[in-house]
Amino acid sequence: MTSNLYFISALLALVGGALSFYFYSVYRGFISYRHWWMPHFCEVDLATCTSIVDSKYGRILGTSNALTGTVFMLCYAYTLAGVPMGWVTPVLPLYLGIFTILIAVYLIYGLIRLRVTCPVCIIVHTLNGIIFLIQI
Repeated sequence: MTSNLYFISALLALVGGALSFYFYSVYRGFISYRHWWMPHFCEVDLATCTSIVDSKYGRILGTSNALTGTVFMLCYAYTLAGVPMGWVTPVLPLYLGIFTILIAVYLIYGLIRLRVTCPVCIIVHTLNGIIFLIQI
């Protein structure tokens, strides 16, 4: 994979992290779900999106997946950007990508099972899938 693809993947991971942070902030009431910088199709639906956080699918590691995802995506972006700089071995982002796909399958199953359509969740899972596909 070229350096440019690693940096593009890192930027996509940062976008995913920003969306996770937005989701968590709306859920916790730190910010409103409507902002000029958030496209309307990405906005958190307070009636449906936040309902998943309170389910068993919303807390894999004991804390909100959105909070865990924010931290993870920042670390993921760092590892992706670190490969071309020689800070990180190329296999680490690939392993993290496999991990994201496995977690995404479980979380998407949860969305389907709960019949929740959450645009932010779908976009973040799609970004993770794109990042993984770029790596293989």
